[in-house]
Amino acid sequence: MSKEEVLRILDRILDPDLRDRSIVEMGFVREDDIELTEEEIQVFYTVGGPLCPYSAAVGIIIHHTLSQKFKKKIRVRMKPDHYQQDIVNQILDDESQFEEWFEKIKSQNLLTAFLRE
Repeated sequence: MSKEEVLRILDRILDPDLRDRSIVEMGFVREDDIELTEEEIQVFYTVGGPLCPYSAAVGIIIHHTLSQKFKKKIRVRMKPDHYQQDIVNQILDDESQFEEWFEKIKSQNLLTAFLRE
């Protein structure tokens, strides 16, 4: 597994606002935002706007997409200095909040809307 392979997988996740370009194409996740160890994949990301309503959803979809491909611990964090960083990282860190948001994302069909084949 390499950073390039992780980026190829993340390139399937579409920008929630544009939906015709991926989060990789938009520069929301770059190679230097990925940390790989034997046990874990950690990804730092951002979104386009300071008040993007999908900022937590993007992180949850990153986590879900990588979890489907790799059998390692996945840790996703919003990049420092983003307006919503603290609240989004709290959601990503808290298992019950994460699951609650994940269920909402699935019920609104956002997994299919934000992923390209």
